[in-house]
Amino acid sequence: MPLWLQLLALILATAFGVVFLIRLRSIDDALWQSRLIIYKRLEIYDQIAPDLNRIYCFRRLLGYWKEISPPDLIATKRRLDRAVNINRHLLSEEFYRAYLDFMGVTFRTFTGPGEDAKIRAVVVHELGDRRVHAAYDWDEAYEWMFDAEDMPTDYQVDEAYMQAMNGLKRSVGLRD
Repeated sequence: MPLWLQLLALILATAFGVVFLIRLRSIDDALWQSRLIIYKRLEIYDQIAPDLNRIYCFRRLLGYWKEISPPDLIATKRRLDRAVNINRHLLSEEFYRAYLDFMGVTFRTFTGPGEDAKIRAVVVHELGDRRVHAAYDWDEAYEWMFDAEDMPTDYQVDEAYMQAMNGLKRSVGLRD
């Protein structure tokens, strides 16, 4: 084989190798960036999911509802609103809409200037009396934190919670 053909083959092989390595590096960088985004989204999930569940349990009188006082629930809503709005652009629009729907069935917002959101739940329910069965001391002022007018059904609360949790799950990259 002539020398010029050997040199041409060597140059072509080297060029192909360089292009191949550059492409591999580009793919590796994209995978690394995706991995970092997934880790961040999982951190957000770990921050948001427990508070969504806390509100759900309080509203439906399930699980550890007896441990959550009305002021704690309002504080949970504030913390959750802050986390969701800060991270909104890393999560899906589907989740954000489902989150707002869930908040709408569990709280009445914009109740007046400087007023906190009201909890859309009852104090006394067939599953328990918050004044008697709670693990905290009931304060009569807590009554003003509730709004039982136009109460959503338990089914509506369940459905809104499931939609929010499923939207959050899909936002972080997990599939059904």
